[in-house]
Amino acid sequence: MSLRKPALAASAVALLASLGAPAEAVSQPAGSAPGALEIDADDIAGVVASPAGAEAGVWVIAETTDLGTRYAKIVVTDGEGRFLIPDLPKAKYRLWVRGYGLVDSPKIDAAPGQEVKLAAAIAPNLAAASQYYPPIYWLSLLKVPGREKFPGTGLSGNGVPESFKSQEQWLDGVKNNGCGVCHQLGNLATRTVSPALGHFSSSVEAWRRRLQSGQGGTAMINAISRLDSADGGQLALFADWTDRIAAGELPHESPPRPVGVERNLVVTVRDIADARHYLHDIALTDRRSPTVNPNGRIVGATELGSDDVPALDPVKNTRALIPAQLRDADAPSSLLANPVIAPSPYFGDSVLWNSRFNAHTPTMDAEGRIYFAAQTRSPKNTPSYCSKDSTLRSAQLFPLAAKPEGFAANARQVSVYDPKTGKWSFIDTCFGSHHLAFAADAIDTLFLSDPSSPILGWVYAKTFWKTGDAARAQGWTPLIVDTNGDGKRSAEYNEPGKPADPAKDTHVPFGLYSVSWSPADGSVWGSNLTFPGYAVRIALGANPAETALTEVYKIPAPGYGIRGADVDSKGVFWAALGSGHLASFDRRKCKGPLNGRDADKGEKCPEGWSFYPLPGPGFAGAPGSAETPYYAWVDQHNILGLGADVPFATGNQSDSLHALVKGQIVELRVPYPMGFYAKGIDGRIDDSMAGWKGRGLWAVSGNRTPFHIEAVGAATPGAPGKTPESYSGPLVVNFQLRPDPLAH
Repeated sequence: MSLRKPALAASAVALLASLGAPAEAVSQPAGSAPGALEIDADDIAGVVASPAGAEAGVWVIAETTDLGTRYAKIVVTDGEGRFLIPDLPKAKYRLWVRGYGLVDSPKIDAAPGQEVKLAAAIAPNLAAASQYYPPIYWLSLLKVPGREKFPGTGLSGNGVPESFKSQEQWLDGVKNNGCGVCHQLGNLATRTVSPALGHFSSSVEAWRRRLQSGQGGTAMINAISRLDSADGGQLALFADWTDRIAAGELPHESPPRPVGVERNLVVTVRDIADARHYLHDIALTDRRSPTVNPNGRIVGATELGSDDVPALDPVKNTRALIPAQLRDADAPSSLLANPVIAPSPYFGDSVLWNSRFNAHTPTMDAEGRIYFAAQTRSPKNTPSYCSKDSTLRSAQLFPLAAKPEGFAANARQVSVYDPKTGKWSFIDTCFGSHHLAFAADAIDTLFLSDPSSPILGWVYAKTFWKTGDAARAQGWTPLIVDTNGDGKRSAEYNEPGKPADPAKDTHVPFGLYSVSWSPADGSVWGSNLTFPGYAVRIALGANPAETALTEVYKIPAPGYGIRGADVDSKGVFWAALGSGHLASFDRRKCKGPLNGRDADKGEKCPEGWSFYPLPGPGFAGAPGSAETPYYAWVDQHNILGLGADVPFATGNQSDSLHALVKGQIVELRVPYPMGFYAKGIDGRIDDSMAGWKGRGLWAVSGNRTPFHIEAVGAATPGAPGKTPESYSGPLVVNFQLRPDPLAH
């Protein structure tokens, strides 16, 4: 199998500005020249050529709006410029070529069953070619504070806030735990400043105003206030970035075209909702058994956005909105914390985010029921069974009726939707919920994370469905590290920030962001976002409320900025890092004891970490790629076909997914529409007997600004629509890997 090479010099890039205009595109009936391509009645095939010859490693896009939602299927040309787009639904399509070193070719009408000859349009210059580059190539032009600026000494010193002790910590505030967590930086919408914002005396003032726009204004102001000094010194870096781009500065590097196995990729893009709905992630099958719900509907979670549950039927190519249900009418609206501070260039003063459901991650069980981390009630209405007087053992040991010190209010519980009956059920948890993961055990234990609270929670799903008793079906444990080294959990333990007793174990103040169950030993793993980031492992023991013990492992240099994480079938922990790495922690590599004195500091096993650099340019004067990977996911079941236990990181600045295969990164690009920003990944096997056609990965693209995504028929590559009706909404993207670029 051929994997990524360091670079591929495309013929079109080498011949920029030296060749004439492309020939007219020609549509030909099936079986005629370019000939020799075997196609079915639902395929479109042909050859892509330019005046330089056959164009290898470019994309051919077939798009239609004739179905129930926008549908585009994308393939890559082989080494001779040939392509085959398989299994297209019956519709009228617009067909064109997109590739690095090119500009989009003229679009032609095409229908399944045809062979066509497409003329690639070579870019006349780098300025035209770079409009199709992934955002990371533009983001890398941002001038970040040099290492000499750290530690920060504040407004009266070097202008960098004193809270930043290193360049890496500052970058973390821009990337995985700052701006990049909510939207893609470097796309056309962010590397330019909209004239609709008005006229300003300086670009710094223009940026100050743009960060107040719409319902994201509060979050953006808070994010920049952590980075910036009072005089806007750091904000000036972003103003300088857009000024230089407006003046004509172009990316300093060019992206490689797909090579090797990357050319076998088939990408199918569908809208799942309109631009007023942003999407966090999706549920489509049972992670433990990915044949559940074959060809079934895919449902999403809109988080703060709305009380709708977007649903996509990938067979009928239709979309719908399922009304979410709340248990209690007094559940507060997300609008309370996200008011419109100033009009946005897209929706003006319109209120888009008004959710009381506030659904985060959904996941599916073996019966096809969908569990949402979602709000069912007001945070003040904590059930009585959460108190110390409860019969619930977790509550007796660690009561949650009142908000403990260091905890945030319990904003989400668990809501369950049964697609078979259309009914909703509610599991009122004492702890908060954020991400969810099922264990492959006899009682269907559902583990839940809450980054704002240093505990692990769980729901025994089978107990709940048998009894309907939410109290009996749940439990939780604080995260206790064995710092006294006796191999068991002490009844009393040191609390965070209090004087430590070496004879006791220690409760670490680490809320879990991600949560994953290990098939290797039944432990639970999660990520903690405290800089530079930690891997957290919980060994449950015989009675988790009393016996669970935690281990913490701090990310060593060069890594930092953890976000999403997952575990493979061997128990290896994989994490996406803002340092521009996909990282692993393998506990089997640890050489010394993992408990005892200072085990709560996370420095017991630096040798367990490995780092795999992600591709793409970096910032000048800072190490690593400018990539901002939000999420990590492991293909435990070899659903895509790259191998069992292949880990993936989302390429949020690269319009891609990154897969680590035999130590090398394979990039799965989504060239159209530009603006692909994956939040969640999952895989499903629809037909285990159908080879590559019966399986694939699915990713959602729909951060908090889905209207930044390239619109259908955009006159400028990567441009959003011109009106709310023409903006792109969140996408669901299907990745399939065939054995060769012409397989059908």
